[in-house]
Amino acid sequence: MNHLKMTIKDGLTANNVAAYQKEVEQIFTEIDDFNELILDLAGNDNIDSTGVTFIISVFKRAKGMEKHFRVIGANADVQMLFKLMKLDQFFEMSD
Repeated sequence: MNHLKMTIKDGLTANNVAAYQKEVEQIFTEIDDFNELILDLAGNDNIDSTGVTFIISVFKRAKGMEKHFRVIGANADVQMLFKLMKLDQFFEMSD
């Protein structure tokens, strides 16, 4: 499977989401030769509700374009948050 990896290095918070949104827009409009979008959260230990909304929107966009979506590298707190919100039922999460 041909994948594209997007690495989130700063906190996924309201302060940073706009910049990541531009990057996602670029990915989906300019690059088409991938089957899976991997969101790497390994360098991120801070996520707020805006960040969660961002991840959900990226997942929905990928799904709408028939691309697989996966989150990797999320720390235990972020994984627990996703599980509490039942997001792990919609997309794959792995270390």
